[in-house]
Amino acid sequence: MKPGVISVDPEQIEELRRQLLVSKDASELDTKSEYEAFRIMFSGEAIIGYTSGKIVSNGPHSTAAVQNAIIGMTPSTTESIVIGSDEAGKGEWLGPLTVAAVALTPKQTGMMRALGVMDSKSMSVSRITELSKTVRRYALKVESLLISPDKFNTQIEEFRKEGKNLNDMLAWAHTKVISDIYEVIRTQDEPIKIVVDQFARVKTEARLRTKIDLRKVELVQRPKAEDEIAVAAASIIAREARESWIDWACEKFGFDLRELSVNEAFEHVKNHSFAKTSYLNSEVKRKS
Repeated sequence: MKPGVISVDPEQIEELRRQLLVSKDASELDTKSEYEAFRIMFSGEAIIGYTSGKIVSNGPHSTAAVQNAIIGMTPSTTESIVIGSDEAGKGEWLGPLTVAAVALTPKQTGMMRALGVMDSKSMSVSRITELSKTVRRYALKVESLLISPDKFNTQIEEFRKEGKNLNDMLAWAHTKVISDIYEVIRTQDEPIKIVVDQFARVKTEARLRTKIDLRKVELVQRPKAEDEIAVAAASIIAREARESWIDWACEKFGFDLRELSVNEAFEHVKNHSFAKTSYLNSEVKRKS
């Protein structure tokens, strides 16, 4: 069994340590580096908590213990429903641009964290596929938008003719998935917070304002927003959608598109069907 890896707020590390040590099956060990916040033996399996917030458990019993402890902990965030959004494929020439939003209650946030939901950038494709099912099963609401390469190529040109750029397209896409969720959940009793990874603060807020009365929600735009579990969950949904589309396209074309070099992709007669051509052209020029 691979080690279980879960991420928590670094401020919760000490509370998690106390929760784990309540069990008679747990005993505390000496830490082995300055980066370790604690080291615990649980039913013969090691649990290591790092000051960064990463928790590594080395067996099924210890993994279950960590999950139960996190679920039982008091949420560190306010008692709000959080709508988080993120995208995948923004900087890659291969495949679509995908954008997703996920709404979580505080209880669902704790559950998602306990089940290993975190920023998808550090995950394998198989792990992303597995966790995307978890997110869709347990989240309050999930929405996603896939912009195929063909459609992206057309839309980005239309935006540019209007004096706009990729950030305008992203602001539009994020607004669509967020507002679609908001329309469904806005009658909930809990306050609602919207969290977006910052890319174009003014443009994003202006777009959102056309769909949502921002006086009724808390809007947060900040770098590295993936440490908010709802945003991390959205990143998983977006990445899974992108990878699934590429798998489908590989079958359609009869070869592995991921193995194509930039020049091979550039010379392919149908590259507009699987590549964001403006990105591809820029990459060819950069390498020439």
